[in-house]
Amino acid sequence: MNALPLLTAMLLLGSSLLAQERRLPLNPAMIRSSAEWADFSGLADEQELIGDPPNGEPKHGWRIPSQHWKQFPVTATIDLGAPRHLSALWIYDTNGTGDLVISADGKVVTTYDCKSYKRWVRIPLDIEARQLQLELKSAGANFTEIALYEYTPEELRARAERATALQRARAEQARRPVCELPPFGKVILVDEVDCAAEPPGHQFRESPAGASRVEPILGKPCRVLRPAENEASYMAFRIGRWKLLKPGAAYVLAVEYPEDAPRSVIVMNGGNETSRGFHTGSTVGDALQAKYVNSNPESLRVPLSGRYETWMLAFNLHDRFPDLSFLRGAKERKLTPEDGFDVVIAQFSKPNDPTSHGAAVSRIRLYEIADADALTQRLELPPAPLPRRRIFWREEMADGVIEGKNETERGVKNRLDWYRYKAKQMRWLGINTYTKDLLEFGACQHWDSTPGGGNDWVHFNYATRDLWAQIVALMGEQGFEVLPYYEYAGSKGYKGLGYQRRCKPLTRDDAYTHIKWVESANADITDPDTYADFKKMLDLTVLCLKDKARFAGIWIRPRWQLPMSFADKTLARFDPSVTRAKLLADPDLLKRYETWWFEKRREFLVAMRDHLRSGGIEDALVLYTAVGGEPGPSFPTWEKRIVTDDPAAWPPPLVPVSIERVVNENLYLDALLSPQLNWGKWEWHHANPPADPDRYRNTPGVLLTHAFNRLYTVASPKTFDAFRGPSGLAIVRHYALNENMMFDAADKDKLGYFIADIERAGPYCMLAEAHAMANGDPTMIGYLVGSNFGRGFPQYVREFNANFLALPALPSERLANASDDPEVVVRIIRTPSHGSWLAVINTGLTAKPCVRIQTPTGPMELSLHPCELRSLHFP
Repeated sequence: MNALPLLTAMLLLGSSLLAQERRLPLNPAMIRSSAEWADFSGLADEQELIGDPPNGEPKHGWRIPSQHWKQFPVTATIDLGAPRHLSALWIYDTNGTGDLVISADGKVVTTYDCKSYKRWVRIPLDIEARQLQLELKSAGANFTEIALYEYTPEELRARAERATALQRARAEQARRPVCELPPFGKVILVDEVDCAAEPPGHQFRESPAGASRVEPILGKPCRVLRPAENEASYMAFRIGRWKLLKPGAAYVLAVEYPEDAPRSVIVMNGGNETSRGFHTGSTVGDALQAKYVNSNPESLRVPLSGRYETWMLAFNLHDRFPDLSFLRGAKERKLTPEDGFDVVIAQFSKPNDPTSHGAAVSRIRLYEIADADALTQRLELPPAPLPRRRIFWREEMADGVIEGKNETERGVKNRLDWYRYKAKQMRWLGINTYTKDLLEFGACQHWDSTPGGGNDWVHFNYATRDLWAQIVALMGEQGFEVLPYYEYAGSKGYKGLGYQRRCKPLTRDDAYTHIKWVESANADITDPDTYADFKKMLDLTVLCLKDKARFAGIWIRPRWQLPMSFADKTLARFDPSVTRAKLLADPDLLKRYETWWFEKRREFLVAMRDHLRSGGIEDALVLYTAVGGEPGPSFPTWEKRIVTDDPAAWPPPLVPVSIERVVNENLYLDALLSPQLNWGKWEWHHANPPADPDRYRNTPGVLLTHAFNRLYTVASPKTFDAFRGPSGLAIVRHYALNENMMFDAADKDKLGYFIADIERAGPYCMLAEAHAMANGDPTMIGYLVGSNFGRGFPQYVREFNANFLALPALPSERLANASDDPEVVVRIIRTPSHGSWLAVINTGLTAKPCVRIQTPTGPMELSLHPCELRSLHFP
């Protein structure tokens, strides 16, 4: 056994405990045996050699002649001479298996099974005692040296402080302030941070040193982060410590901020590991100079309210939390509800958000929701048999919260609880369709591939193999539709199709791109084996579960792993006489080949639709997202463009572009339909063939998704018309991820693994959706998010979602002159036997307190806030 990793782990554990405990000196004379034939002196004769914390391999242990092994149990008693506050017992477990019963002053504390091998094991005690008894139940309880620890005086004082604080919290619990907090109803104030206090308390931390200052803003003090030139900044507070927080309970994290100037604010909520941001005024929100992608920036002079506003996130509290820094992979989440959790207010470096005046917060409050079930958003859906609209989301980097093998490595002990919390979030926000990734860059996510061949076919995690089936049953019981998501790359197992990499580029033999994890697998959609391979996945993840929930269909997004192939067998399916050399020499031939391949992609998607429908999924829909990158498609140019209504604010090398130009010149339509820009000698354009929605204009049951996020992405009716099909229009919001943008001056991570989904503040968080309704009227709205999903301005999201889902998923007509305000758009949906519905949308950036519209029954006056959608039914 290599002792180095074990020693490293011991040292790390020991360093975290140094401030809490210290080792007690032991010697053989302190140990008394219950039997004269049992010698326990070897348990404490190498104390000076084992180190602190214990490490190495001590040689001596208890000695009992084998003729007495049938006379077990036998006990060693350690007399400490006086009562001690014992924290832990360490033993060096050698070999064998048997119970060791540990008692203190005659009372059993715990039992250890001795199942480790040549390893130091820490056994928590947390008791006060003079004598410690170690009872060996059998000769298999084999160990050598021991080490005994007690709490330090400082730790004892801290424990006394904790006990007093908890007692005070219990006394105050019944007297906590109760208030109405729309849309959450009655809430109970649990804890509050006065961010402008000096010092603010709550274990306040900031980076860089002196990053924040207190300033008077809008008539009261507020703490502001100074924008730093070469690093990100943050301030952190521990909230809920010793406040009797309850795992699984519903809470609201409320952050009060000023809308006095353009600002961007990132909020990291350790209580459920959510990282979301919001921005006001002319700020760009997402990092302007992101490390890995083009964030497709947009800066608009969105109005500021001139008041203090509140960002609010409803969430279910996890069982364990990270200590400040967010984690990636299986790592210990050190904090528990008793410790409270960290709330971080952060911002990017100044070059990444140059118009921001700095993140500013005045107060942070934690509320408990008195009646979480009452928060369910009421939905008035169209009557059957009219088709219904759908809202859904997919998270990319969130499920690390439940991946750890050990409970201390998981934010949620019971993995299914994580998905119960998703269902609650859906009810709170008015979302009716559940989506989860089952393939991430081709890798199996929480389903069992055993019936299809197991690890030879698709590598799977045995510990989570049944999770997807449990999730489907859960969502079915809750009444949600299910739309599984696949980043298909061919099966990735020892003998899987994907690892065969049957696709080949046109000009090289090794790879399409430089991204190694992408190039590890691919699948050829013209290959009959690919059909069989993916159908088998659908059989195991959809068709065999169709009685557990209603499946809306499937969602496919290839992430550069369903490339256009130029392998010999692919070319032979097109024309046996064609070679790569001929394609390179004949542009017209290459064009015909590309047309053939795009039609083959359509045939593949249609075949998957038919497979689902023939398997019992009624009206199964196949969504296909051609865009592989997080922020959505960029303009097909190397210019560093920014869409803005204030060109003078953005000097070179940025190239300002107006929304009017984007619309008039069809710039975003070009972005949606153009191949990815190539560089070097790679073949990005073949790795990720673009959307070709015109090919699907008459194909029912298959929709290519229309990417959106910025206002310019939803400004032209032409882009929506291009993606509309017989089954409606599906739009998907692409968040930019902002991966690893929380860095210090040396470009090192400040807050662990960082990603953040950022939206506009207040009613403008629905700006893009409102304009999408006005200009395109989608029937499905999806969200590709990076972290644990939530929305910071839920009152506007709930309202929009409820009105969106109230409309039938049928074609609508935009009515001319139906409103006396040109910024208010009215669309009508007519049905043969259920009357008509109006969708009224305020596309303006200001409220419309009294707007007059024409309805089927006559004129009507409405009051609309910015970006509001109102649905009206006229039977």
